Amino acid sequence: MGNPRFSVITVCYNPGQALLETVNRTLAQTCTDFEILVKDGLSTDGSVERLPEDSRIRLLRGKDQGIYDAMNVAIGEARGDYLIFMNCGDWFYDGNALQAVSDAIDKTPGVLYYGRIYNRREHHITDYPREITRMTCYRTMICHQAMVFSAALLKARGYDLSYRILGDRELFMYLVCEKKVRPVYVDAVLADYEGGGESSRPEHAARNAADKRRMLDTYFPKEEQLRYKLRMALTFPKLRRAIAHNPKLGRFYYGLTRRLYGLKKK
Repeated sequence: MGNPRFSVITVCYNPGQALLETVNRTLAQTCTDFEILVKDGLSTDGSVERLPEDSRIRLLRGKDQGIYDAMNVAIGEARGDYLIFMNCGDWFYDGNALQAVSDAIDKTPGVLYYGRIYNRREHHITDYPREITRMTCYRTMICHQAMVFSAALLKARGYDLSYRILGDRELFMYLVCEKKVRPVYVDAVLADYEGGGESSRPEHAARNAADKRRMLDTYFPKEEQLRYKLRMALTFPKLRRAIAHNPKLGRFYYGLTRRLYGLKKK
């Protein structure tokens, strides 16, 4: 029997019930051509012992240097042709999400795919443009749980461990800006994202700011950064963020962005 089409990778350390929730929702996918690769950093909370008995689940246990090191270990062990990272507490949006990705791969062969997410904390669907440009990379980040990578792409170069919090964004910039990868848009909501996470914690603000500056200076010349910064200023980003995070106005805002991006209503 050949390799599965997908490896759904979940890394964890003392994740509690969240691990079981994420794994069970993966097992409920209508597309069954996948393995679940759980990379555990030697949890002591009993969560790993509660994993269901299923031949598609593989467990890797061992010490690691943090989330991105754990992801790199999992990349090296993954058997699937395409890799998806689904953190504990996040899961596929519905039972057909993985099938939507599989259909997109059949229709448009590529090495990196992305779709929309449902942000559980803010109660809205987040949309992304159909075409990813350098400006997109400078301005924002596609949610990691909504991206699907070819295994060969990540086995050639995984996450840079010098970025302890923003490693997923650095990888995205590297692939698009350095390797000229053209991500393929999947017209579906792929992930139900818990929201928050390490990068949003106040104690990481200074480290994040320094790492973001290092990242931008690595992939964008100063004049290009200035050009993008001026373009962003003309779109009133602070006002847009305030509207987007407002419980009453957010639904209207994201409905408008769907129309601007030419996306289907979900």
